Amino acid sequence: MTRTAFTLPVNGADGTAEPRLTREDVWAGLVAKAADPLPYIPAITECTVLSSGPQGLVREIVLDGDRFVEDIVFDTGRRVAFHRSDDRAVWTITNDIDEDERGGLLLTFGGEYAGELGPEEAERREAALAEAVAHTLDVIRRAKAA
Repeated sequence: MTRTAFTLPVNGADGTAEPRLTREDVWAGLVAKAADPLPYIPAITECTVLSSGPQGLVREIVLDGDRFVEDIVFDTGRRVAFHRSDDRAVWTITNDIDEDERGGLLLTFGGEYAGELGPEEAERREAALAEAVAHTLDVIRRAKAA
């Protein structure tokens, strides 16, 4: 198993990002991203929600031209976990809302991938997580400002 992760402070390293986001803002954005990832993850070009409920949803997406199904589990206010398990790949991607030692909000995107990834592939996936967490916060911030 290979793990990668990337964390950003939700309201910027200096706490001055505007508009300021609350945990509730970030949570609402993560739930929206689960149901409609297209504005958040440019590599996803299609999404169909197959079923949904308060604990999560099942969706079919097209990511980088690859069509597959993900089971998504909500840990309300804290984590959204995206699970893929098919004959081509097994992974869990997590989007975690946390706090630093001073109470500042953090958003971490992490990935656990079946098997060992080479160093270059692990770096590529970590870079993709870094881009995704930054872009997700930008989309949530724009939605709040609108």
